[in-house]
Amino acid sequence: MKFSKFISRWWHRRRERFYRQNRWHLVLDISLAVLILLLIGVSLRLALYNPAVISALNNSFHQLNGGQDGRILDIKTEISGEKNYIEIGDNLEWRLHYRNTGNTKIDDLNFSLDFDSAAFSWKIMEADDSANHPLSLEGGKIKLKDVAAGEEGDILFKASWQTEKKDFPRSIKGKLIAKASAGGLLTSKEISWPAINILSDLQLKATLYFHSPQGDQLGIGPVPPIVGVPTKYWLIVKALNNGNDLENFVFSAKLPVGVELDEEQSLLAGKSSYNPDSRLLVWQLDSLAPAGGDYIANFALVLTPSADQVGKDAPLLLKLQYRAQDLLTGVEISGFLPDLDSSLPDDPINHGQGKVTE
Repeated sequence: MKFSKFISRWWHRRRERFYRQNRWHLVLDISLAVLILLLIGVSLRLALYNPAVISALNNSFHQLNGGQDGRILDIKTEISGEKNYIEIGDNLEWRLHYRNTGNTKIDDLNFSLDFDSAAFSWKIMEADDSANHPLSLEGGKIKLKDVAAGEEGDILFKASWQTEKKDFPRSIKGKLIAKASAGGLLTSKEISWPAINILSDLQLKATLYFHSPQGDQLGIGPVPPIVGVPTKYWLIVKALNNGNDLENFVFSAKLPVGVELDEEQSLLAGKSSYNPDSRLLVWQLDSLAPAGGDYIANFALVLTPSADQVGKDAPLLLKLQYRAQDLLTGVEISGFLPDLDSSLPDDPINHGQGKVTE
């Protein structure tokens, strides 16, 4: 009774205030009431008579919003490498772990790389799947087929890369893009891989001359060398750095018996030392700039051949090696150089004239 009186009063107030002035108010109220009743009816019908529709909608919502439960299609990926630095010319080598965390089989699973900088180009060279799925390399992508729900595996792959510009970043950054499809559903994931720093390109060159590349005479004494007669040669060592700041550079080499270090020397950078007991010659630099710099050391070496060296090229410098610390990567760069002898392969005038005579 109370409810009917409330409705009656409400109706009389609306009629006096709105409906008598303009019949459109009545039409609008009736339309809204009908719409509300229709929406209530549709909702009740979906909930009571077709619950699978609500379930599918919920699953799609979870899939699109990254929900952790009830996902129809989803893929989890991880990418890792053995080291966080690389030398120019080496391939990128990665381990890619994947797992189908959805509740349906993935028909097609594709992986691709996207570098942050256009200064680099790349190409996937080879890939191997531990789960032995059908695998192909097409258009810079790794493609798998038929990954069952809950299944996981590892892909080991190599990618070649190169620089497209002279000025390029010293770190390679980017992301892995995974795309999965099944039964008309699509999903994708992107993850960034840890930055891979490019090791500095440190090159060392050690050469012996009697005449310089310009043809100027540097040495003194007979060429070819003669038993018992001193011949002075010049050793020129150059350090060429390109890339990162380096520190604590050390070059060392051993003088064989019959060779002495002359007092004449010229250092454009760094300092040198020589231990007569160990016969070890050392050249040191506190630092090397990322590019350029005159990092050159010149030493005079005096050979006095012995009779047992007749007909042979006499050794002049042995066990040449170097090392330096790369500040960007934290890696020690090191290397060895070939032994040097009186054959003078870099001398434009005297190369090949190193065999000792009597």
